[in-house]
Amino acid sequence: MSTTNYSQEESMEILLNGFPGLHELHHWIWIPFFILFLVASVGNLTVLLVIVREQSLHEPMYYFISMLSSVNLFTDIILLPQALVVLWFGPYSINFDACFVQMFCIYFTAGMESTVLVLMAYDRYIAVCKPLRYSSLVTNVFVFKGCFLAAVRSFCVVLPIPILARMLPYCSTTIVNNVYCEYFAVISAVCVQAITSVSYFFILLALVGIPDASIIGLSYYMIVRTALKLKSREARWKIFSTCSSHALVIISFYLLGLLSIILGLVEDRIPGYIRVLCSALFITVPPTLNPLIYGIRTKDIWTVIVKLFKNNLTYF
Repeated sequence: MSTTNYSQEESMEILLNGFPGLHELHHWIWIPFFILFLVASVGNLTVLLVIVREQSLHEPMYYFISMLSSVNLFTDIILLPQALVVLWFGPYSINFDACFVQMFCIYFTAGMESTVLVLMAYDRYIAVCKPLRYSSLVTNVFVFKGCFLAAVRSFCVVLPIPILARMLPYCSTTIVNNVYCEYFAVISAVCVQAITSVSYFFILLALVGIPDASIIGLSYYMIVRTALKLKSREARWKIFSTCSSHALVIISFYLLGLLSIILGLVEDRIPGYIRVLCSALFITVPPTLNPLIYGIRTKDIWTVIVKLFKNNLTYF
């Protein structure tokens, strides 16, 4: 079979090329990404273990935080080590079908994180605006159902993405300019225009991304409006301080996700390495910021971490 012919053979491989035009700088780029990987992995694992171990943190709000840490930890494990390999050793060959499995995992975890952020916004809305009903509305059963529905919803809406992308005709030599199997980077390597796959991605954005962001925005609008009505400055400060952690997580996640999509659409008008950088930051920055924000700004978690650290120092 000629190398110019289309190929859908299972033995076909995809070559991850890293940052186009910056291959001589890959070893230097590797350093900050390695630091992000360590911080994200250690941070999310620490937050997760602290919540599981500390009985006083077995409450709905912390269950949502632990779920977010679990999703971020999964992202760290399946994506960041491969990105580091590409940056250190150069172009990396990945099995054709394995690439689409990885693509599914990327957007499945992104969908899960978006849903968890909605649940956390609802949790904070009830805690601030309807505090007397909090214990009856946000129960352990609600958390379990919310997590289950988040997984089912993400699975159902994300599954068509890798399936549609897999059905496209690829050339026998497929070079992807990225450090992982990012959607736009992969379909830009096909030998024909991928109109259907691109269209479904925007349908997904309209059905998931925009509604989730709208619900979160509405929740925080109600929270801010309620907080401003309080006469106590201390009470207002406590509400803003508690919710600011969540707001920082939301901004980092949705802003980087939106930039990654926009740059993926205008890739012909910008240097390729900028688009790759933005998509790489989308899988590294939120998982890194989340444990830092919740570990440092959430007083109860930070107190437990400091206590455990001091106990370990005393033991040694």
